[in-house]
Amino acid sequence: MEMIYFHFASNFNTTMSNQILQIVVAISLLLSYAKIEARQSLSEVEDLELERQLKLINKPAIKTIKTNDGDLYDCVDFYEQPAFDHPLLQNHDFHPEMKPTLSKSRIDAKASIFERPSKIGLEGNGCPSGTVPIKRVTKEDLIQHQHMQCMDKSHRNGHGNNITNSKASISLDDVNPYQYAETQIPSSDRNIILGGGMITTIHAPINVQKDQFSGARVRLEAGLSDAIEVGWIVHPTLNGDNKPRLYAKFEAGSAGCFNTLCSGFVLVDTNIPLGMPLVPSRIGGPVSSQLMYLEQDTTSGNWWVMLGEDYKQVGFWPKSIFTTLQAHALSAQYGGITYSPQGLPFPPMGSGLFPNKNLLENAYFRKCTFMYVVDDKVVTYSLDHIGTNQFESSTNLYKVQDFIDQGDVLGHLIVYGGPGDKH
Repeated sequence: MEMIYFHFASNFNTTMSNQILQIVVAISLLLSYAKIEARQSLSEVEDLELERQLKLINKPAIKTIKTNDGDLYDCVDFYEQPAFDHPLLQNHDFHPEMKPTLSKSRIDAKASIFERPSKIGLEGNGCPSGTVPIKRVTKEDLIQHQHMQCMDKSHRNGHGNNITNSKASISLDDVNPYQYAETQIPSSDRNIILGGGMITTIHAPINVQKDQFSGARVRLEAGLSDAIEVGWIVHPTLNGDNKPRLYAKFEAGSAGCFNTLCSGFVLVDTNIPLGMPLVPSRIGGPVSSQLMYLEQDTTSGNWWVMLGEDYKQVGFWPKSIFTTLQAHALSAQYGGITYSPQGLPFPPMGSGLFPNKNLLENAYFRKCTFMYVVDDKVVTYSLDHIGTNQFESSTNLYKVQDFIDQGDVLGHLIVYGGPGDKH
């Protein structure tokens, strides 16, 4: 509404002036009331939709577990979990005891002498057999999730899918709120990638504000539409705190989400929920680490998330929800990622330090591997065995370094991180 100014000449009739002023005030009040009514009406519609979604996501619980971190995990019947609300999974034949057909080719996942594995799993025995742990979702969680979806869709495919050229160092500060320090297996139609993973150190970057995040992941992609990733993330909007937490995420065309905030990811393990907090490393030690791996079932084509020295099978994304990822992945990325909306300085990545190969200070991935099909056989290779690119979206914020063939303990080593924007 345009501002209206009244200049009263000294010879104006006072009564007339007051009448005009009263009319203007009344009109303003009516306009304001109309706007409030419209907002309330829209809010009511949105509220009903949120309630409907909450009923779909929060299934009846056989048992509820409250952790020391204050999280609530509902033990939901395997067949009632949110994954099966997906329209392509209505007639599935999955069951709680299912096991994937996986390659026997494995890396030695034991922790090095200066690392300690970050604890995974709920207190006690977790959920009863036949159920899976689903983090309780609140209305505020859904509102924040919708906000994240808007952010993500605005910039989908504005990152890894564009880094298929040689080593790059270009500034995206003004055009993309996502920043990366990664090593990549470049996308190629000749690639037949069936898995990838690493042993990653866990960190808790400081000063990550609301609507920002900072994390690290391994990500597999097939073209511009489909991708999956697993890693750790500090994401106040997603999780309500600044703790590093386990996450998994998928993109399938225009669909996709973190963890189980939408239908798609099928949980199998009764003790490891997505979104659970992880113990972070401290600069100078001790160093906290965890093996994280993505692998495709060679029989069904489903994509599994596995954790820990024993490759614990947490759950999977069914092949049927994808298009280009139904066959295999074409590229892989290993490294750090941050997000910050315009107007906020970028948060630290990893330990907050630039790489200097001091493994008691730096964030790193070791034993970085991928699974490849060679002569109809699935083989696990170190990243040393294929050409990779290093991508730093803004070198004044974050950096990444590769160190190949670092021996039996480290293998292919990727060191990454940075302080972000200090201004």
